[in-house]
Amino acid sequence: MELKLQSILFPDKEEYTDNADLFYKGGLGIRDAEEKCFVFSKYSTCDFGAYLNAFSMKKWKKHTKIGKTVLKLEIKGDFELVLSGYHRIENSAKRNVLLKKEYHCDQKKEIIVEIPSNKDTLIAFELRMYSECCVYGGGYYAEVNESDFNEVRLSIATTTFKKEDFIRKNVKMIKDEILTQDDIIGKNVYLHIVDNDEGRVLSAEEFEGPHIYYHRNKNVGGSGGFTRGMIESIRQKPKATHVLLMDDDVVVLSESIKRTYLLLLLAKEKYKDYIISGAMLCYEEMDVFHEDVGFLGADGGQNSSKGHGKIVEMAEMLQKEEAKTKKADSYAGWWYCCVPVTMIEKNGFALPLFIRVDDTEFSFRNNAKFITMNGICVWHMGFTLKFNYFMEYYQVFRNFLIEEACNPSRNRRERIWKRFNGMFLTEILRFNYDAAEIIVDAIRDYLKGPAFIEAEKCQERLKTMSAKNANMADLAEFDEYGVDIDSIYQTDHRSLKDTILYRLTFNGQLFWPKKWLRKGPAAVAHDWFYNPQRQCLVDSVIAINPNAYTAEIRYLDKKKFRQVMKYYLETVKRYKKIHKEVDKAYYNRRKYLTSYKFWKEYLELEKYQ
Repeated sequence: MELKLQSILFPDKEEYTDNADLFYKGGLGIRDAEEKCFVFSKYSTCDFGAYLNAFSMKKWKKHTKIGKTVLKLEIKGDFELVLSGYHRIENSAKRNVLLKKEYHCDQKKEIIVEIPSNKDTLIAFELRMYSECCVYGGGYYAEVNESDFNEVRLSIATTTFKKEDFIRKNVKMIKDEILTQDDIIGKNVYLHIVDNDEGRVLSAEEFEGPHIYYHRNKNVGGSGGFTRGMIESIRQKPKATHVLLMDDDVVVLSESIKRTYLLLLLAKEKYKDYIISGAMLCYEEMDVFHEDVGFLGADGGQNSSKGHGKIVEMAEMLQKEEAKTKKADSYAGWWYCCVPVTMIEKNGFALPLFIRVDDTEFSFRNNAKFITMNGICVWHMGFTLKFNYFMEYYQVFRNFLIEEACNPSRNRRERIWKRFNGMFLTEILRFNYDAAEIIVDAIRDYLKGPAFIEAEKCQERLKTMSAKNANMADLAEFDEYGVDIDSIYQTDHRSLKDTILYRLTFNGQLFWPKKWLRKGPAAVAHDWFYNPQRQCLVDSVIAINPNAYTAEIRYLDKKKFRQVMKYYLETVKRYKKIHKEVDKAYYNRRKYLTSYKFWKEYLELEKYQ
């Protein structure tokens, strides 16, 4: 039988019109709503070799059981079709023309083009219009054997907290474009909405229907919300075979979900236990790729395996498509992450980490392997405006220490420790004493052992720790300082003399008279960016978020410096003394902390039904 693997997509919604180059490049098609087609003008060209429409034939052949593949188009007009394959040579895209053919279609007609055997990474087609042409739709199809189909029931589990507009829009799209369709995908996709907002703006009455379920949940963060989604996916009848974990503040195409389902349906035996990891594209810049698979780098940071950047040119797409995801310490983020239920049943649910690192730990624990593909993606709200110390310092550092206790590795801990030790020094050297202190708080709370995270006090800790976040105010309130926000992320040249004095005196906080300090405030970044020369031996800094147009002034305080340094040194000393004992306690408790028995009590499932 023949099965459509991938539909040809068009920018048919208003939010996509400014990013048509994700769909096609060249001629600007105009949508004819009445005829349900896109109209392209005479003597224009349209290249469908774009991120959402290029066909990853090499990966389909590698991961699935498919036979002969064809391109089908419903079209009217006179045109030449050029079918090409693309692969990467160094940093360039190499084009291999597979077929050229002219067509003259006086009326709407389906044309079928067999894709020749090739070794290219991506397949795409270009239309050269000799008259006005109407393109009604199309797709890439493959010969498959129904007897080769895997049993697939895909449950989408999305956790939400005060993101009602996104949730309503995504639920409507999934319902209209997937669940109401009378096909194998529509019959085997389910949606579980886990609502962590105990204020309850959303309700079961608003959403529930065939294959759609709404669950009230405690506000226990992403780890608790996604675990609830996993539990309900396993408890549904019939039981799900895969759980697609998806963030709430995303824009997603139904086509991404359909391609995910078909990959699962046709997967070869070797790849049945792989995680399908969708790409995070930037909501604010829709043609910018952020990450699909990440890894813990040599610097102890979480890095994108394929790098960040535009995905408009073919060379850019090929770089993302051909990049390897087999790096050590790799993980898939839970913005769009499809996990086999067998993996959950074998190795458990998430650790109760509230938020951050839960997805990374899950990948490490399962020694996960990944499938990625162009067009399987979401557009996610950026993190630039969300930066705060509770999340980026306390949660990430504490949770990585717990992760390493539960999943001991050869040298991950050393890299993580080095990174956060560096962050502590960065913050205390720019007089950000609360941020430096919250990093030490992470070590302190990790040392309390597994009993600390077993007790569900997420909201209490969130409130306490968030009080140490920066108190950023509108940048307009600081106009008198004449800050050049364009220079915030520019590194100043360091002088040797200043560097020596900076290090010897902890930037004027030791052995340096206050009267010798330069008059501030010096303009520095609010986040990780470190510019020591600019803040060298000043009495104050102004920390700026140039994206949010906010700022905060911080003053050198020798008394506070001594207090935080004492807290740091005492905590590190205690860590060195007892961390092996603490690690052992976490390790011995790890299976219970990821079990249904634990989560049933932690989530109070009987109460929140």
